Amino acid sequence: MKILPVNSNNNNSFKRKPTVKEMEVYTNSVKEGLKLLNKRVDIIIHNSSAPAVPAENTGIGSLFSRTVQEKLIPFLKAHGFTGIQQEPNNLRKSGDPSPYAPESSAKNIFMIPLEKLTTEKYGKLLTEYDFQKVVANRSKSSRVDYYNVNEEYNKVLNIAYQNFKNGSKLKEEFTQFKKENGKELTKNAIYRILDKHYQKDWKEWDGIDKELFSTTGASETEKALTRIAEIKGKYKDEIDYFMFQQFLIDIANKESNELAQKTGVKIIGDSPVASPAADEWINQNLFLKGKSIGCPPDYFAKDGQRWGFGYFNPKYIFNPDGTLGKAGKILKEKYDKFFSSFPGGLRIDHVIGLVDPFIYTTSEKMTSENSGRIYSIAGEFKKKPEEYSNILEKIVLQSAKEHGMDKTDIICEDLGDPNKPTQDVMKQLDLSGISVTQFDYRGKDTPERNVIMIGSHDNQSFIEYTDSFFDKVKGKNVNERSLWQKILSHYSQKFNLSKNRDEDLIHFMRKTKMLAEDTAPKGATKKEIREYKQKLRTDKSKFMEASFSELFTSPARRVQIFFADFWGMGKTYNRPGTSQGNWELRIPSDFENEYYKAVSDGKAPNLAKTIADALRHRGLDKHHAKLIHNLDNSAKILNEA
Repeated sequence: MKILPVNSNNNNSFKRKPTVKEMEVYTNSVKEGLKLLNKRVDIIIHNSSAPAVPAENTGIGSLFSRTVQEKLIPFLKAHGFTGIQQEPNNLRKSGDPSPYAPESSAKNIFMIPLEKLTTEKYGKLLTEYDFQKVVANRSKSSRVDYYNVNEEYNKVLNIAYQNFKNGSKLKEEFTQFKKENGKELTKNAIYRILDKHYQKDWKEWDGIDKELFSTTGASETEKALTRIAEIKGKYKDEIDYFMFQQFLIDIANKESNELAQKTGVKIIGDSPVASPAADEWINQNLFLKGKSIGCPPDYFAKDGQRWGFGYFNPKYIFNPDGTLGKAGKILKEKYDKFFSSFPGGLRIDHVIGLVDPFIYTTSEKMTSENSGRIYSIAGEFKKKPEEYSNILEKIVLQSAKEHGMDKTDIICEDLGDPNKPTQDVMKQLDLSGISVTQFDYRGKDTPERNVIMIGSHDNQSFIEYTDSFFDKVKGKNVNERSLWQKILSHYSQKFNLSKNRDEDLIHFMRKTKMLAEDTAPKGATKKEIREYKQKLRTDKSKFMEASFSELFTSPARRVQIFFADFWGMGKTYNRPGTSQGNWELRIPSDFENEYYKAVSDGKAPNLAKTIADALRHRGLDKHHAKLIHNLDNSAKILNEA
């Protein structure tokens, strides 16, 4: 079996990006094609990964930045994208760049668009000289250096705060912001102050500090109030500085949402399953004692996954009469903030955690006696079948409705353990799950309501996946007919694939066969499909091309593409189970030319060709000849063939 390099189908080097006129035809054709296919397309870009022009590159990205709003969003709109899914935007723990283990419900300060602080709108809080010092001092790596970024942002934001205190036109707005948000943000600020003081888990803090906002007895409450007043007095300026940073993010968020209404490209939020550490500290009386949420033992983790995040005691989520309890109200406020912040809707991380979470005892080894699905197993929290949907239906969907959204604006990450209650609830509420083709989901079998993608932030880049996929069968050559008998035997559960030396080859042959069948033009002959299938097995670029087409030939109404795959970067963004090198990958500053170069090299999706192929597969080309002509011509221009 001959396997060619990724760029084997294109011998041309990148020459140019399309002209304005060519882009006009391309954009209109892509838009019309997506409408015929009934597809909505999002790109996944985390804030830190966003590009910046060299003169405004602070070492980390922000979707609020001038580069994104003036350059990237128009570029994405021209390519048919209507949504940008970001990561959870909560404040991150010091020294931990992961957005999925937040410190508090306050916002990530690295999202602040520093270049805008030099403008009139932001009260000219920084001079151009101050800003350019950050640019000059940034790490010269193309990846995010979080240590450097943290150091530089702390220095320059302190300068901005001092300038603000010395007199700013924004003071009245800041006063109003504190009036509306001060109560919650003060608690988060106090948590950060104490966390910095103790430098250890809050469960190990001393005396009253450990339970500052969770005391119950009269004498304890008096001590707590005295201690809170003491901290507020001693650290008044630090608390104000904390709120000042959140104020800047609020200005930028509102500006971003106004732009979204004009452009139609809207930011989609991401709600982590983790309760922020500060939230658990503030409301610890509402959480299960000595318990955390995680994952049960499985193929990927034989001892299970101990995430260490607290979970609300179910008896505080809903009252006996079905109304929201104290914890339920906190959850409702959480989703209200999400839906008001993100006009593009929301992704819910690990939705099983809202339906039937796996809870384990933190002080013991995970066993069936001390761990399990909290609502499925017998005990005080066991739910009736009709109750599993309560959190999603009465809190999440209700919040969405109140903010002018519906279930189509919600994406539920339902990968992993196929928990039946969760599957039932997803079907009952008709919610969008996720189908990842890297995980061997077949596009043809994807439900209409689902989001389909090749991979997300937790997967290999598609180039790496393809290289690995082809490398496993390199040099092997078999008779397909005899191999297919093994495949049929395996998938009728009569053939033990794990003991067969042809396991990788069987997988390869099966996937490419289905890919050929599911993306070939409607009416293609057996011979044509056979020849097409052979191309997929010998040419990586053809395989990748068909894999992107599969997203659009599938029944799924929504497609998502991860930024590393759209730009054909061939690098992994996050490797679960490791901590080094994650969350650092960025889109290059010259992102337009880099995209067109990657397309011409056969490393990135040519959306004009992808959409044209999907239309042909559905037989829609016969009734839309002009559209197909324009798409084919645009595809040729992008490929520079």
